[in-house]
Amino acid sequence: MTLDGIDVAMVSYLGPSLMSDWGLTKAELGPVVTSGLLGLAIGSLVAGPIADHLGRRKVIIASLLFFGVMNAATALTTDILWFSVLRVLTGLGLGAALPNATTLVSEYAPSRRRSQMMALTYCGMTLGGAVAGYLTSALVEIASWHWALVVGGVLPLAYAVVVVVALPESPKFLARHEGRREELVSLMNRVVPEHVPSDARFALDEPTVGTRIPIAGLLARRFRTGTITIWVGFFAAFFIVYLTNSWLPILMTDIGFSLTAAATIGLLLQAGGTIGNLGIGWLMDRFGLHRIVVTAMACAAVMLVCVALAPQEVMVIATLVFVLGMFTNTVGTGFPILSAAFYPTSIRATGTSWATGIARFGAITGAAVGTALVAADLGYRQVFLTLLIPAAVCVVAVTIKGRRASTANREPATVKAVGGEKPRQEIA
Repeated sequence: MTLDGIDVAMVSYLGPSLMSDWGLTKAELGPVVTSGLLGLAIGSLVAGPIADHLGRRKVIIASLLFFGVMNAATALTTDILWFSVLRVLTGLGLGAALPNATTLVSEYAPSRRRSQMMALTYCGMTLGGAVAGYLTSALVEIASWHWALVVGGVLPLAYAVVVVVALPESPKFLARHEGRREELVSLMNRVVPEHVPSDARFALDEPTVGTRIPIAGLLARRFRTGTITIWVGFFAAFFIVYLTNSWLPILMTDIGFSLTAAATIGLLLQAGGTIGNLGIGWLMDRFGLHRIVVTAMACAAVMLVCVALAPQEVMVIATLVFVLGMFTNTVGTGFPILSAAFYPTSIRATGTSWATGIARFGAITGAAVGTALVAADLGYRQVFLTLLIPAAVCVVAVTIKGRRASTANREPATVKAVGGEKPRQEIA
């Protein structure tokens, strides 16, 4: 997740270097930002159904390998067209990583700490975004922007070896596939205190979805309202997150801040998200998923106004942006948790991935709108006040889901081993 976060955020810090080397305008830089987000969206939509069929582990490994190779290859480009094409391909791998990582964690975590553990995992994204600013700046100063992309590609390729060796598959996924029973027995004997006999049969204590097509299950009558409100709210949340992530450094340099100061403010936005993630999962476990997401976005709206009205001083804006990041980035963390809690195992990866994919289109829209706003010479004050609209949409969507859509699967299923001498249990 950290390597994913580095790669996603890196391009926004390469913007000034690309503009200088290739003579681009701010408007021409737009495809560089949005192309990667398009790949992220497509990757998320495709990866979920594949993961529900092949497993979470295989998709995570494949995503690391793919986005590592594509990111390193981007360093060889010499024009905006090929840079954008390779960013789309890089995004395909990146889009598969986040939803499957959060899905895997949700299927391992104990129910009393599930939101907290998922939020802690998501800290990798914001931590990577924070590291990206300084890593990119350092590599650009030492060598060039090309080497920043090479490093961003080599790191996930090296880490893929660790994942192949150490990352286990989800026991809940394995319980749905009779042909992988021996793998599940071996895994259960590693993670549970009591010995699981080799002839044990496994049952997944959750209802069936009623369709063999995971995507169709998302819009089944039972899930429809929850699915639509998650998509709308997540779209609006990522609109805010990616507009600020993509354009904040440039907006800050436009008002006279140095590149280092702009990078520091961008880092503080991500660092605030990391700190917020440490707390949002704990709060969601104790006070309810929907209530905390709504409260966080409402606080984000207040901070948007504060940043817009603040004096143009580095310390003041940096402090306010840090607090803003605590709320906006944690709302983005809250939606995968909402999705994982809402859908059963058979469509959980699909549900989480499609929610993330729809959110990525919100990210594309946010980055594109940011391009238009910046090209129109609007300052950061007007840009931040404009973000109050998607903030309101997000609050309304989550409120509707909390009141009208009952959680279809409040406690994600547990795997139960049944002794071999007893009648066989059906695997749901």
